[in-house]
Amino acid sequence: MGEWTCLHQMLFTWDTTNLCIIFSQWHVHSTFSLLMSLVGVIVLTAGYEFVREMSRRYEASSAEYANKLPNDDEDVRERSSLLWATGKSLGEVEKRQKLVKAAFYAVQVFYSFFIM
Repeated sequence: MGEWTCLHQMLFTWDTTNLCIIFSQWHVHSTFSLLMSLVGVIVLTAGYEFVREMSRRYEASSAEYANKLPNDDEDVRERSSLLWATGKSLGEVEKRQKLVKAAFYAVQVFYSFFIM
């Protein structure tokens, strides 16, 4: 193969000469590789939508779970040990939920910048 350089064009164009997708190693050489790249971009975008849907489902199920927990501090004190908090209090569950939501958000942001 000859020398080639990547042209990352941000405008819509029909010119596929020296076209690179996402990074320089993903170089389009022929019509077939262009079609396979199209399928690859569709799969990446579908994966992003899958992550978003999983995030929505987690938020809905975690809100439902948090609503089922008792909010009474007396009940939590009776169920938890003095040394280790073994009872599931609303505060503990909310902390865990926030961490998982933050992880989902981080994956979504990374994914969106990756496919942009």
